[in-house]
Amino acid sequence: MTIGIIGGGILGLTLGYHLSQAGNTVTIVEKEDKLGGLAGYIDMDGITVDKYYHGILTSDNALLQLIDELGISSKLKFKKTKMAFFHKGQTFPMTTIRDFMHFSPLTFIDRCRLGYTVVYSLLIRNWHRLEQVSVKKWLTKLSGYNAYEGIWEPLLKVKFDGDFGKIPATYIWSRVRRMASTYDRKLPKADMAYLVGGTKTLIDGLVRAIKRNGGEIYLKTPVEKVETVHGEIILRTRKGGLRFDKVISTVPIPCFLEFLPPLDGYSQALKKMPYLHLVCLVLKLKEPLSDYYFYHIADDDVPFTTVVETTNLIDPQYLKGYHIVYLPKYVKEGSPFFSMPDHEIYGDFISHLRRMFPDFRESSVEAKVVLREKYVEPVHTIGLEDSVLGISTPIDGLYMANTSQVYPSLVNCESVVAFARRVAEEIG
Repeated sequence: MTIGIIGGGILGLTLGYHLSQAGNTVTIVEKEDKLGGLAGYIDMDGITVDKYYHGILTSDNALLQLIDELGISSKLKFKKTKMAFFHKGQTFPMTTIRDFMHFSPLTFIDRCRLGYTVVYSLLIRNWHRLEQVSVKKWLTKLSGYNAYEGIWEPLLKVKFDGDFGKIPATYIWSRVRRMASTYDRKLPKADMAYLVGGTKTLIDGLVRAIKRNGGEIYLKTPVEKVETVHGEIILRTRKGGLRFDKVISTVPIPCFLEFLPPLDGYSQALKKMPYLHLVCLVLKLKEPLSDYYFYHIADDDVPFTTVVETTNLIDPQYLKGYHIVYLPKYVKEGSPFFSMPDHEIYGDFISHLRRMFPDFRESSVEAKVVLREKYVEPVHTIGLEDSVLGISTPIDGLYMANTSQVYPSLVNCESVVAFARRVAEEIG
């Protein structure tokens, strides 16, 4: 069977790998000049780094299995990381239970209620009952108003660009369960892992396997239209028509709609799904900022969502001794921040970085880049449960498999890889 895959991100590549392993003839069509999508990579003055931060949890079984199947497990390195909480101008360690119990912005009772929220989330199996409950109502009930106002609300504001009123409790449920899953008795000294060479190592491994299985990959080939002729699906591109028995689109819904024929009710159902865009400042530094990998930020004055210093996970020796920092900001569709000039974003972010890290000196910045990405994260809201559609479409042989369908899981490499395997089993 011939199968065309639209989109060369991790989802499309993993699908291509599994389907070609099953004996299908696979062709991946990617509009950009590089593969990987959000999990792609960039060059920063002589070193290759991930476009965006991608840590591997020790509990990411689907991703670790894929890495093993591709024969690149020797590139895996494990490490114990440290987290921090930035709250109203102060940094608090937040790695251990002891750190949590000494978190002074909350009273002892508030800390206990916050801990209860985590434990209660882990005990819930039927997440469907959380879909009609707002995250604010659920967290206020479990954690209390003080913990909600001081901790949860600032985190939700910065994640959803201030608009989280209709976010269901499933969001926190998924987030808590994923982070708690890192506890592993077999690896007591490690909670995360990385691939030497970054996501490029994973992408290269997938490409090798697909080509070994007889698959093809076309770069700089945007799909302009999808047609059906005599039971075949035809992708119209600048290079001509590509014919397949089946086609799977892995691109975000708004991109899918650009080449999808009008399908009335189906198209309208797809249009209901809102998305968050992403603006991210990536810094290549001569000196480290801190010894924390990840900062949770509960401070309304800070414009970025978090600070991720990936070289507190990745050994700097693999990056010529430099330190890599990501400052992401999620914005709603139509936000003026998305089109703000690079120099303004850099100036704004750096001024707040100095506030968080008084010892930081701008002279440490060896290189910088502002990255922008549309349709990074689908936003599932109360009342839109039916917008999570299955992979089949009204067009026989055309399938849709994208990150909006990994719900209630969070969008990350683990959930995407696991989803790709399920889709491949269903289709081919």
